[in-house]
Amino acid sequence: MNKLSAIAISAILLSGLSATHAAAAETSNESERVIISFNEEIDYKLLEEMGAEIHEEFDSISAVSVTLPEEGMIQSASNESSIEYIEENSEVRAAAQTTTWGYRAIKANTASKLGYTGKGVKIAIIDSGINAKHPDLKVAGGISKVENSRHDTDSNGHGTHVAGVIGALNNSIGTVGVAPDAKLYSVKVLSANGVGTLEGVVAGIQWAIDQKVDIINMSLTTINDDKVLRDITKKAYDAGIVVVAASGNERRTGVFNDVLFPARFPSVIAVGSVSKLNQLSYFSNYGASQELVAPGEDILSSFVDAKTTTQEDYAVSEGTSVAAPFAAGTFAQYMEAYPHLTNKQLRETVKRSATDLGVKGRDNTFGNGLVQSLQTKAALYPDMKLNAWYTAPIKSIFDRGLTNGFPDGTYRPNDTITRAEAVTMLGRALKLDKSNKNHRFTDVPKDSYAAGYINSAYERGYIKGVSAKSFRPNDPIKRGDMALIIQKAFKLSGTQQTGFKDVPKSMYYYDAIQAAYSNNVVKGYKDNTFRPKNPITRAENAEIMSNALK
Repeated sequence: MNKLSAIAISAILLSGLSATHAAAAETSNESERVIISFNEEIDYKLLEEMGAEIHEEFDSISAVSVTLPEEGMIQSASNESSIEYIEENSEVRAAAQTTTWGYRAIKANTASKLGYTGKGVKIAIIDSGINAKHPDLKVAGGISKVENSRHDTDSNGHGTHVAGVIGALNNSIGTVGVAPDAKLYSVKVLSANGVGTLEGVVAGIQWAIDQKVDIINMSLTTINDDKVLRDITKKAYDAGIVVVAASGNERRTGVFNDVLFPARFPSVIAVGSVSKLNQLSYFSNYGASQELVAPGEDILSSFVDAKTTTQEDYAVSEGTSVAAPFAAGTFAQYMEAYPHLTNKQLRETVKRSATDLGVKGRDNTFGNGLVQSLQTKAALYPDMKLNAWYTAPIKSIFDRGLTNGFPDGTYRPNDTITRAEAVTMLGRALKLDKSNKNHRFTDVPKDSYAAGYINSAYERGYIKGVSAKSFRPNDPIKRGDMALIIQKAFKLSGTQQTGFKDVPKSMYYYDAIQAAYSNNVVKGYKDNTFRPKNPITRAENAEIMSNALK
């Protein structure tokens, strides 16, 4: 059976751990520096006889900090009647968490200040498990596909490290994750040696689909283009899940001209690694499938150390395994900010917001660039400004189901709206028959999203063509024509006469503009014009539709 190996798990993480242990050993070999507490007053004569070098005096507690000249003197000194106790000068650490350079590089600190922490977003980490006893992590649930092993344990440390990058809690210890309020699910598919089976990974993804998670992170690779893995990742993507995977660490071998699988699948977001200098990491794969890059070198995160009992373990690691969870956590922020966007729209949004690296535009080295967290408070759509004049009207028609935005997750408020789009919104608002097949206009494709609405609106007398057989569905609709359609559709009437200097009584849309204006459906401009021949923007159309539906 094919095997999937986690990317640079053992060698990288264990090397980081070894460095930590070496530092601790060096500290323990320092001179005999201790704190001596006396029963009454500090016995300076005894200290002189011992040859102690005094560093600090603590008169209020009759104690001193000293270095004893010879090893073994602590035991003999503790027998002195004037000494109450002797303590080692043990190490203390600040009870405060730190942020990694990667956290700052993607500007997750700004998103956190704005309140975007992945709250409520469900993330399945398909890996070696997560140590649920780690005080900096909270595991919402999970499953193990490794025999005789629990999902909430991690004998390797890789999954726990990945989990910390995504969701280390915002508390007073360790580090903080990109999405500390996300719900982490441990899907254990890799054993203690960082190896798993194709069957296990597929079963893990299936479990994630069944649990309706929002994001899947896979910091693992295989060289095989397994059809079953391709199919299950597509199934997850089609179910609305954002699927993120590591690109792989084989760059130095020169064997591969693209990222590895499953990152190479179209349904998966391939994430490569960059250094602090925004250079592609010496180990990171790249190629045509590279979609994003993220920090992947010298990243501190939660870990597992079997020798400790507190479970408060951390280690420094590197690899695209570390870069992928930075991207997954960022997607959780965007998902919290824009809960109505589909996974496809979120994918385009995150790509669009990435910092371009290398040659201008998308390239095979950095993909769309360095992933970036949210930097401003979110409006309804990423390309809208919060509290702009159009915010409430667009929100109103969105809530009524009249618009879903574009496939790339934008609304484009300042773009003009086409005749087909305007009639479609009207048709949705008035619940016209979208399946109407009584086709009138030859230039409206029968399979067009707007065809049924155009047919129904014509039959009801709301619209006319530009000729007997032509509607010009892709032309921008003009302000005067829109007022005429609204007047007919909503049966508006009014006697209030406006003085728009560019709307003469002789024009076909004069009465319609007067009626729409007197019913507070349309507005003019400050210079007392209506500009009836101007194309209407998507924002203006939203305001008109919102006003008409009140």
